[in-house]
Amino acid sequence: MAIISTLVHISLTELAIKAFIALGAYWIFHILSQLILPKDPKMAPVVFSWIPIFGNAIEFGKDPITFLKSSQAKYGDVFTFKLLNKNITACLGADGNQFVFNAKQNNASAAAAYNHMTKYVFGKDVCFDTAHSIFMEQKRFIKAGLNMETFRKDVPLILEECHMYFDRLGESGTIDAYKMFGQLIIYTASRALLGPEIRAALDDGVAQLYYDLDQGFRPINFMFPNLPLPAYRQRDRAREKLAEIYSKIIENRRSHPNEQHDDLLQTLMDSHYKDGSPIPNHQICGILTAALFGGQHTSSTVSSWAILELAHRPDILAALRQEMIDQLGSLKAEFTYDNLEKLELLENVVKETLRRHPPIFNMMRRVVTDRLVHDKTGLQIPKGNYLCAAPGVTQIDEAYFHDPLVWEPTRWSKKTDPVHQLEQGDDAHIDYGFGAVGISSRSPFLPFGAGRHRCIGEKFGYLQLKAIIGTFVKEFDFETISKTVPKPDYTSMVVVPENSTIRFTRRR
Repeated sequence: MAIISTLVHISLTELAIKAFIALGAYWIFHILSQLILPKDPKMAPVVFSWIPIFGNAIEFGKDPITFLKSSQAKYGDVFTFKLLNKNITACLGADGNQFVFNAKQNNASAAAAYNHMTKYVFGKDVCFDTAHSIFMEQKRFIKAGLNMETFRKDVPLILEECHMYFDRLGESGTIDAYKMFGQLIIYTASRALLGPEIRAALDDGVAQLYYDLDQGFRPINFMFPNLPLPAYRQRDRAREKLAEIYSKIIENRRSHPNEQHDDLLQTLMDSHYKDGSPIPNHQICGILTAALFGGQHTSSTVSSWAILELAHRPDILAALRQEMIDQLGSLKAEFTYDNLEKLELLENVVKETLRRHPPIFNMMRRVVTDRLVHDKTGLQIPKGNYLCAAPGVTQIDEAYFHDPLVWEPTRWSKKTDPVHQLEQGDDAHIDYGFGAVGISSRSPFLPFGAGRHRCIGEKFGYLQLKAIIGTFVKEFDFETISKTVPKPDYTSMVVVPENSTIRFTRRR
């Protein structure tokens, strides 16, 4: 037995040594192949990586903006980097934005880039999990429910939710701004857009379902969309349970046709596709989930960043309150749709926060044609690569903005930045079936994207953010726990602050 034990020990030791040598040889080959093998000048240059298989995942995951900017300085506006099992070709700058966002569907597809992840969150036959023409019709349905008439109705509902929430905070204390605004965004969006039944359901456990669903919308889900892990199973159960709740509400409304409702849910229930068919219940459920999800992520992030920045800019905070006094008469006056439109600095606070702290800093498409040629450089991008436009990089580029890392809302009223002199494309007027997109894809400032997949909830988002931020500013004095604005956390799908704890005191 001792001899056998010795032989086993020797064989295991030899195996470990051989494995170590093999891994070392593989690592050396990985390094040398990047340094020695000739590069194809027709293809986008590939960013050097130290670790096989992982590629640039560690550097990108730690600080993607710094990684993209440093790679841009070394390789130019077009380059390819590796994230585990995916090749990503970044197309940066205003021209890169235009190239990616205006790419034809049969060349570079958003559905091919995202559906493997979003279908598990939103469900079947909605968004990217359906034909492109159907998706455009679904966007048209949503946009029909987002108009000036509904916006005027929405403001009092948003304010009522704000007052109820802020009344529960007490006179003073500390609170996580991101969590606070995250809850408030869900309450206000569900109340204004989805209807009173869904808002009431939030108090009966639906908020937890949204949280479970959100856990399935992480960077790991983009890389590995369906692993046998608890978070994935909770995501699937939450989606199914939400669909059941939505379906019961829909059926209850249909059983009471004489009741009047003026919200997005009712708009979807009353809408028909171009062929005359109504929207099936499961699609309505998926569209509602997608609408709430998109807005909740972006608005909760922007509102928390805005408050954190304002806490370190007493001059802007004082000017903001003075603007409200000048336009509304006093800080006690209630917001309306019309007087919110008059608050230019408040709007610029939101706009500058979107520039400096975009919730989603990059958007992707996947090349589905055999080979795609970048129009400005002539570089070729092979089928299967992901195209990456990064407005979060152009929005802090000195070529477009003076002192780009400084949060300065007044830059939008002064209009002295180079971005205001940049020649824009004429694609802002294109209608993909849900109305003109409203902004050129060549703009360096694209927090809501551009082209056929531009976010259609921008106007509601601005309205909601101005009402919530403005109400908090009127009702509270506040400061951050840290001496500086917190750093960004890139570990989730949206860029949240690392520490968003604030101290607050109610104003009298």
